[in-house]
Amino acid sequence: MIIDQDKKINRAAFDEFPGLLSNSLWKNSSGNYSVFGRYSIVKEKTGYRVHCSLTDVGVFYSTRSALSWCIADKFKKYNLARDLIQLDNNLHHITADIAVRAAIGDRVKNSDAYEIILAKLENKILKKKEIENRLVKCINSAKYYQQQGFDNETARISRTVAHKTNR
Repeated sequence: MIIDQDKKINRAAFDEFPGLLSNSLWKNSSGNYSVFGRYSIVKEKTGYRVHCSLTDVGVFYSTRSALSWCIADKFKKYNLARDLIQLDNNLHHITADIAVRAAIGDRVKNSDAYEIILAKLENKILKKKEIENRLVKCINSAKYYQQQGFDNETARISRTVAHKTNR
């Protein structure tokens, strides 16, 4: 019932405003996203899987990263898209590594081994912070490109040269 209503609303909106599809983001009742009429973001146990048409792009661990990847790909910023997926995956792996090392550190009885684990853990935490900062910069770049796209579509068309008449 809800899905039928979603489809009716989507169809009515897109029939009324055909240009809306290229800048739209829809979340359906199952929690999946349809982005720009070309991408889909599907929630999974491990994260969010992104599909572009029939191609499986990969798994992201946050919706911000997944949506930013879609924006970067839409505007043909392929280096940014590549950086987004790599940084998101690196962040997930280093977060898991930190959790494992911390759990090992909690079980260690030897003080020397504990200090070694803490030193490694500090290094991983610093690396995680660096990756987070780089990922935020990439996400902000994608936001900028999307905003520029909105600005270009909403800019009013005006005459650049004064209109002269023959009188």
